[in-house]
Amino acid sequence: MIPKKFDELRLTGSLPSPSFVGLRVLKITESEDYLLETLTQAIMADPALSGRIIKLANAVDRDGAGNVSSVPQAAMRLGPSTVRMVALGFTLVTDNSAGECKAFDSEQHWSRSLATAVAAHTIASHKKICDSSEAFTCALLCDVGKLALGAVHPDVYSKVLQANPRATDRELAELEQRAFDITHYEVSAAMMADWGLPTSFQAAVLTHEFETTDAADNVDPLGEIWALVTILRASKVVGQLISSEPDMFDDDWRERFESLGPVAYSLGLEIDELYGLCDSVVDSWAEWGDALGVATLHPLPFAELAEGLRGVVERLDGIDQPDGAAADQSGDFADYEFAEQVLSSVLQGASNSDTDQRGTRILLIDDDNRMLRLLKHHLAKEGYEVYVADSSSEGLDKALRVAPQIVITDWMMPGMTGVKLCSTLRQTEVGRKMYILIVTAREDDEQVVEAFAAGADDYIVKPFNSRILLARVRAGQRMIQMRERVEDSEKERLRQVAEMGILTRRLREAAMTDALTELPNRRYAMDHLKQDWDNAQRSGAELSVLMVDIDHFKRVNDECGHDVGDTVLREVAEILRSQSRSGDVLCRLGGEEFLSININCGLERALVCAERLRAAVERATFVHGDIRRKVTISVGVAHCTADMDTIDDLLKEADEGLYVAKENGRNMVVSNYEWDHEANASEDSSTNELSR
Repeated sequence: MIPKKFDELRLTGSLPSPSFVGLRVLKITESEDYLLETLTQAIMADPALSGRIIKLANAVDRDGAGNVSSVPQAAMRLGPSTVRMVALGFTLVTDNSAGECKAFDSEQHWSRSLATAVAAHTIASHKKICDSSEAFTCALLCDVGKLALGAVHPDVYSKVLQANPRATDRELAELEQRAFDITHYEVSAAMMADWGLPTSFQAAVLTHEFETTDAADNVDPLGEIWALVTILRASKVVGQLISSEPDMFDDDWRERFESLGPVAYSLGLEIDELYGLCDSVVDSWAEWGDALGVATLHPLPFAELAEGLRGVVERLDGIDQPDGAAADQSGDFADYEFAEQVLSSVLQGASNSDTDQRGTRILLIDDDNRMLRLLKHHLAKEGYEVYVADSSSEGLDKALRVAPQIVITDWMMPGMTGVKLCSTLRQTEVGRKMYILIVTAREDDEQVVEAFAAGADDYIVKPFNSRILLARVRAGQRMIQMRERVEDSEKERLRQVAEMGILTRRLREAAMTDALTELPNRRYAMDHLKQDWDNAQRSGAELSVLMVDIDHFKRVNDECGHDVGDTVLREVAEILRSQSRSGDVLCRLGGEEFLSININCGLERALVCAERLRAAVERATFVHGDIRRKVTISVGVAHCTADMDTIDDLLKEADEGLYVAKENGRNMVVSNYEWDHEANASEDSSTNELSR
């Protein structure tokens, strides 16, 4: 599979951050003696912010120190003052309404991502198979690709989600592939790569939803990727389960709960032990939720849920099912042809726009309830959508959550004054778009100057005239409408840029893909091998290549025709792909020749991989019409060694091994290193014989 880029994110803007994280950072940093650990915990609740903090830390040169892979590590590298500045900047300059994807429940996304991350941290700490902080980060960011797709392609992604609201992640990925030529797994991996996170994170995200062909060989049972994949699979089951309302009569919920059995087996735990861990996750998740204002559930202890589920299953088993009750449930998944039509209409700009013309949203902030009622009376009578807050702290909270177009705030209030509130809102992207009027008791020149310096657009003097109030509000409306027209034009431009990103990705993939076998082509193979070679030289990682050639392929074409030859090429490619390890890169070099690039793979394991490929092809029978044909392959294996200077040396070694295999009967695996060693040993033996 060719790794894909998600350039639309860079071209159209940044990910939105949840408002509760911004509020939490504001409250933590109000005092100069705040704790870095407290701020770090708040940051870790936000996948987008976590990624940005880690990216920044990895961009900082620390005397050759390795990349960090968790927020605590990033915080230690950057220092408290930098973390504070970056956290405030990333959470407060983000406009949550921009590019809003109506069908995407962002609150549920944050809640479930946090539940999954807490589960990963708890399981990793218990099993001690990987660093618990890294497990938290990887699980938290695992589904950040969904957030990115919703932010960059809001209209299209809404249609994808509406096509089937109950689709599993794998089913959703199929729809995403059709719409964007990329899945949320691939977007998450691309963003992790951009943020400088370990390649093990990326590999785990790309493979955790899919079974490998040979668990004993395709995924190293002692390796970092295997550990993260195991943790991700388990934590996503637990995270989804605890963030869903328990319903024992719902088939989906029962299926998720029953999947805890395989999860326990994969972790080497007894089921009761896993239930206890799940209860710990629920408690920890609830603590995070209380601290950050995230909605969490607190179901019954898992052992009680299991007992209740057994009773429900027994009751259901005793009920006769009506005719048709056991019908195929797959019809719930949206018809692809219909989905294609819907998505095409959106991509062509034919989607229905939101025609809901609600009134202008106005937020009133005043600690005087009599004044609030009076202002609300005049404004509501004119058809405005009015929200009220009786304190500056409540007003700040509502301003960030409701995003009103106009804010009318009193100057003098306990705690934060109206001017300080105005200044705080102007630090945020959403606040910069508000039209802010400050109500003051006296028209003092210094006060007026101070209000405008803080970012106020206008002011009203008490006692106010209702006609003057409404006139100033209408003036604010006109400014808002002008700005919104400019924003609409910008959104249309960004929509076109996003669509160009899809087209660019498809063109790039086409340029790097062999049309017949749909494998990466020679150009991609050489580019990828160069990157892997450079990485191996820097890090000391092992690197091997397998040069594969179909035996007597010209005879297949001559005797059966080129159409049969094409069938053989396609099916051999599919066999090689299915038998390759999850991290290997299989390419077609041209003709009947293929190349497998095996990273983190020594010579002994490369020979095992090559033999598996050879045996699989030998077992297969290729059918085209009435023609049935057996073919075999020869494989040359080469391993990167210290005496090699370039990738040409590595490829030459593999090619020589392939030549030896062809010369010695075909349908075999040969490492040129081993062949030379045996040949030299044989030559030494002959020399000794002659000397005697």
